[in-house]
Amino acid sequence: MRKTTILYLILLMGFSLSAQSIALSGKVTNQSGKAIGGAIVTLKSKKLADTTDATGAYSITGSITSVHPAPILSGAEAVYMKNGNVVVNLAKPDRVRVELFDFQGNLLGAAFDKLVAAGSFRFDVMQRPFATNMMMIRVSIGQQTYSLRYLPLLKGRQATTSSVVSSSGMVLAKMEATVDTLQVTALGYKTQMVQISSYTETVNITLEMESTEQCNPSKAVNLNVSGNGPHKVVVETNSDPGIREGTIYRPEDLGPGKKYPIFIWGEGACSLDGKSNSAAMAQIASHGYFVIADGTPGGSGSRPMNMADLVKPALAYITWAIAQNRKPCSAYYQSLDTSKVGANGFSCGGLLSQATAADPRTTTWGLNSSGSFGNNPSLWNSVHTPVLIVEGHKDNTGAYTNGLRDFNGIAPLGWPVYFISNKNMGHGGDLWAAYGGDFNKINLAWLNWWLKGDTGATGKGVLVGPGCKYCTDSNWEVKSANLP
Repeated sequence: MRKTTILYLILLMGFSLSAQSIALSGKVTNQSGKAIGGAIVTLKSKKLADTTDATGAYSITGSITSVHPAPILSGAEAVYMKNGNVVVNLAKPDRVRVELFDFQGNLLGAAFDKLVAAGSFRFDVMQRPFATNMMMIRVSIGQQTYSLRYLPLLKGRQATTSSVVSSSGMVLAKMEATVDTLQVTALGYKTQMVQISSYTETVNITLEMESTEQCNPSKAVNLNVSGNGPHKVVVETNSDPGIREGTIYRPEDLGPGKKYPIFIWGEGACSLDGKSNSAAMAQIASHGYFVIADGTPGGSGSRPMNMADLVKPALAYITWAIAQNRKPCSAYYQSLDTSKVGANGFSCGGLLSQATAADPRTTTWGLNSSGSFGNNPSLWNSVHTPVLIVEGHKDNTGAYTNGLRDFNGIAPLGWPVYFISNKNMGHGGDLWAAYGGDFNKINLAWLNWWLKGDTGATGKGVLVGPGCKYCTDSNWEVKSANLP
């Protein structure tokens, strides 16, 4: 019944339906001719899209139902479209009815139905709720029916001349080719709207960068490190103000779609040597993380042990990494997941991690042999993410007590918090063992869980449930609260 009704409407309008193929392809490049991978090309009116590959190529294919005018003869113009208005010229008073249809013949609404005086009558389609879509408009004047093709205005002008067909089959105006628009978006580039005149053509698109700001390339550090993850690890430094005091450990492979979470690390004693925990940082990077360790490789000195001095570099590292992911000139462009940011640190470096607790960009943070020196409600009340605390019972610095205090302060507030301590380890546990030892295995599992959504044997399963060896080992103390 529905198909019969639609067919009746289409026939009544003087139009027919047929299948039309969509085969749009091309390349997206910047103003220098460099391919833009990861750009999204969307044919919005048809809800079709494709993402460019590393060469900038895209391909949008599909099939749509098209509306075509029936064969008609020439005649006098009485109803036409002008600047989004249906114009009706009446020689005498008559009843005028205006109805709106989509291109599949579905009635969108009876927009107007009244007795109209002689003269020129205008109906503003632009004021209707469906004005941003292409439509068929049926105008009934007494016993006579006219049909028009409506296209939205583009940049203040009508995209095409609409066609008018009477029920008797007379041509009232010439119809031009269908016009549609591609929307092209890419990180760090201005959105581009590209008009097309056919659904089967090659359209190459050039995007303009949001900013002309230049990038400082990072420099490789001669440091031989590796992890047991699938990625080869590269160590680098960069002279930009937001990163010049840090050391980068990252996967060697970069490019659109890599989506490496960002991880900030604070060194023990607030050291400014970015190699202090190189084995542990390389292990995390090898599993697909963009790691920034505080301090330069082999750097000397340390930061003051107070939050005012530790919060600045911690947040600057996050800001810099997020900005690099957006800059087309950066080697890290489109390689990072800026919605997933973690932090941790050893001893005094744990305070640098605490400095990220209130930042809304942080997804999780943690401590290794660290904790607040006393009751710290300002920290606990700032928590808005899951928190990991890793300690050693035989820690003569008081870190175990401090970390446990933080656990007890955070747990009642409803945020997921996990406390684990080895009864035979001291300050720093086994962070200096191969791949950072058990301390770092716990760190990595936590990151996999909260930054990558890993609830299996390399994420949540390491810390919770039957696969958690720490949970049944008498050498470990495990406490948790509010875990999902």
